[in-house]
Amino acid sequence: MKMLRPNLFRKFKRGPQVVLPKDAGAIVAHSGLQAGDKVVDAGVGSGFLSIRLGAVVGPSGKVTAYESREEFAKLASKNIEAAGMDGFVTVKVQDIFLGIDENEVDIITLDMANSERALPHALAALKQGGACVGLLPNVEQVRKFVLDAVKLGFTHESTIEVIEREWLVRENGCRPATTGLTHTVFLAFLRKPPGGRAYKTESAAAVHSANEIPSAGEKPAVESSEPKD
Repeated sequence: MKMLRPNLFRKFKRGPQVVLPKDAGAIVAHSGLQAGDKVVDAGVGSGFLSIRLGAVVGPSGKVTAYESREEFAKLASKNIEAAGMDGFVTVKVQDIFLGIDENEVDIITLDMANSERALPHALAALKQGGACVGLLPNVEQVRKFVLDAVKLGFTHESTIEVIEREWLVRENGCRPATTGLTHTVFLAFLRKPPGGRAYKTESAAAVHSANEIPSAGEKPAVESSEPKD
């Protein structure tokens, strides 16, 4: 594992919105990422997440970042080189929606609009038991992403939001700071089931039905208490 000083990221150039340490740490912990893993990071932006993932997998692993916009790819490549990881973290100027070249991948992260469109490619590229993580800005996209994933055959392990609250520590007392990092992104964790069979027996149709929101003016169905024939 390559050690990264937190202040190193302050020196990197920023373009698109970056993945913050609180979310990157949760991705590493919940996905089970470890040294030597093969990773695909789609929607690289400024490269901050690719660098943090690279610090975990180390030179014995590999992080391949996909970015459709050349200017972002160049920016990310410069930051990756500045972090000293250009030997095992690389950037492709390629649209992830057109496919993933790598196979037997341990972890895939998807951080772009309409990321559910990349799920079929992610499922094909992952090894059995591999993880796919969606970084999603709102609950509507979480719902679309997760339901589409379950239909394809993924197992939905969890969806979380990481809230960070700083505390002020003083001689006369301690209290939470009045400002802090609240919502940044939702993290949806998926798993490709070993042997191609889902861990959970609940069907995609059942999941969709259970999560269906009644349209305006529509009354939710109420199960009758009368005995059925």
